[in-house]
Amino acid sequence: MNAELLNLSWQIQVALASGYSAYMLAYFGLRHAHKQIDTIFIALVFSLMASGVISALGSREGFESPILQGGTAFIATSAAAMIWRKWGRRLLGVFLRFVDMSWSDNDPSALITLTSSTEYFVSQIAVQLDDGTWLRCDDTSKFKGAPFYPCLIGPAGDIAFYLTHEEPIGQKAKELSSVRDLHYGDRLTYIPAQRIKQITVRHVGKISHS
Repeated sequence: MNAELLNLSWQIQVALASGYSAYMLAYFGLRHAHKQIDTIFIALVFSLMASGVISALGSREGFESPILQGGTAFIATSAAAMIWRKWGRRLLGVFLRFVDMSWSDNDPSALITLTSSTEYFVSQIAVQLDDGTWLRCDDTSKFKGAPFYPCLIGPAGDIAFYLTHEEPIGQKAKELSSVRDLHYGDRLTYIPAQRIKQITVRHVGKISHS
């Protein structure tokens, strides 16, 4: 860390820390596509809010403590980041489409959009390998409460899910009976991106994750 940062006023340090924390929250799972300049300026935009909160509280009775001012600024900025991630990005996309400015959602890939949204839930997933074999999880709801439910998809396109059916090319699909085990737990199958030819996903409305 650059020692010069530690010589800045506590207000600036709190604003910068709050801004970066907010950036991490707002773009969790999406940051791998950002360049360093993106990270810096998005964090600075959020830090402006923290600075505003500190400035507003500085003149209010009962908020003289730097700890109270800094803590409130950090919490408020983090809350704003979560609101932006939950509703703001989507509403901005709806507005831009409404005014015919852009049809892009600005996510790194369509796959990220399909699997990172919490508005709709992944109910079924199928992967075709490069040799033509289909691997499926026909009903992800059977794995509620399992670790990493319902699936994991990495930024490079690799995937891990609860494999319930396997269908080699030219053969009938067979159901795998050893996915769930009361003693050892539920078995995840990992598939590297270079083996994947196609991914299909079904979604349903929001359901309980528990």
